[in-house]
Amino acid sequence: MALADEIVAATLDFQPGEGACTARLRFSGAEDFFQGHFPGRAVLPAVVQIATVVCFASKLAGTELRLAEVTRAKFTNPTGPGRELAMHLTMDQKVEGRRRVKATLLDGDLEVAELTLRVA
Repeated sequence: MALADEIVAATLDFQPGEGACTARLRFSGAEDFFQGHFPGRAVLPAVVQIATVVCFASKLAGTELRLAEVTRAKFTNPTGPGRELAMHLTMDQKVEGRRRVKATLLDGDLEVAELTLRVA
């Protein structure tokens, strides 16, 4: 299954708003990206967290977006399969063909990641 399909399958809830959205998701652990990352204690890879933000930004924009730049990435607490994650995302208006996306990923009260991306 493609990564975008695995993100969609893990989505429990998506609430779009004006220039922002919230989402809840839970990865089962059967996804390919958990294999070998790390044996015995699976951790959600940073690249999947970034792809998840791009996926929800695309849903919010109503068009497929691609990652142009990771401006800031702060990964504070590892998380793994079976955990319910919450995402809060804001997206600026398009400037010179790109949009700035800011997102926070939470596992309960613990911040998992804080990301600022540019998407096109």
